[in-house]
Amino acid sequence: MKHSRRDFFKKGATALAALSVASSGSLKLFSKKPEKASKSLSILILGGTAFTGPHQIKYAIDRGHKVSIFTRGKTKPTLNKEYFKKVEHLIGDRNNDLNAIKGKKWDAVIDNSATYPRWVKQSTDILKDNASTYLFTSSLSVHADFSVKGITENHPIATIDDPTIEDMSAYGPLKALSEKVALKAFKDRAIIVRPHLIVGPGDRTDRWTYWPVRINRGGEVLAPGDPSQPAQYIDARDLSEFDIHLIENNLYGTYTAVGPLGNLTMSEMLYGIKAVVSNKVSFEWVDQNFILDNKIKPWTEMTAWMPSGGEFDGFCSFENSNAVKAGIKYRPLAVTARDTLKWWQTLPEERTREPKAGLSITKEKKVLKKWKSKI
Repeated sequence: MKHSRRDFFKKGATALAALSVASSGSLKLFSKKPEKASKSLSILILGGTAFTGPHQIKYAIDRGHKVSIFTRGKTKPTLNKEYFKKVEHLIGDRNNDLNAIKGKKWDAVIDNSATYPRWVKQSTDILKDNASTYLFTSSLSVHADFSVKGITENHPIATIDDPTIEDMSAYGPLKALSEKVALKAFKDRAIIVRPHLIVGPGDRTDRWTYWPVRINRGGEVLAPGDPSQPAQYIDARDLSEFDIHLIENNLYGTYTAVGPLGNLTMSEMLYGIKAVVSNKVSFEWVDQNFILDNKIKPWTEMTAWMPSGGEFDGFCSFENSNAVKAGIKYRPLAVTARDTLKWWQTLPEERTREPKAGLSITKEKKVLKKWKSKI
């Protein structure tokens, strides 16, 4: 499908109008402290120092809950540092040292850090009689097939021939097995949350962060494929608040944690980021086959994007109605984009010099030059 510049500007103007409202009022709205919960809970977070954890800790404490975190004590938090003075620190190792969580009781457990089913089994063996609720942070990678749009929680999940393998190349199937372990141990007291691409301040992957950083740099930006291709993500703060909300309200079950609330296209996302980051930028929409032929990797180099058609056609079209009914809330794109860039600009130069994802300046210029000579 061909799209004219007029189409692009129309989409951009729509996003700009919506986001200008969000940037004036919503930034203040989302900076307010939340109200106290009706009941204070004791919550154990397995993990807690990286990305989602600091947001969970901040929100839980602001709601009046007591928080313990179980970590190796090696990763220093870079977000919400003052809140880590208010938590109980339990030191150990998911692999071979769980003594610190033995003989203690909590109202709820949030398992952020488990990749391998063995880790979940060891944790739940200790905690199933010492905690009322177990929330396992899974992934949408658990699904067996991404070729169809509208995937729900009930779609088949991936399997693996050897359930004892501990190799990140089997990330999706291992997360699927980990879900089963948590459900077996806690039964109807388990909550499974399957996030999509987690974004926002604290992002350790740089996958979504690439876009506000690149757009802020200005100039001509290589934009991927069909502008109407869908885009999905979840702000780490929205995910964290949803986790605490599920625990507070005993909303057991499995949830696809993905946003935004309505449908979003790549063009709306990029123009929306532009609206609050920088107007000194233009987008050159490059055919997806040309992108792939020039060895630009979807998701890692051309971030937050999957080509249309093929085995990942539905990867940015998951169904989120179950989470919406349960009460998940979404920040406007404007808030996520602005806060992500602001956070990135506070990082040391040695961290930002070589981003972990995104298209390099050299490669982007080379492919754009080649594309323009073709058209």
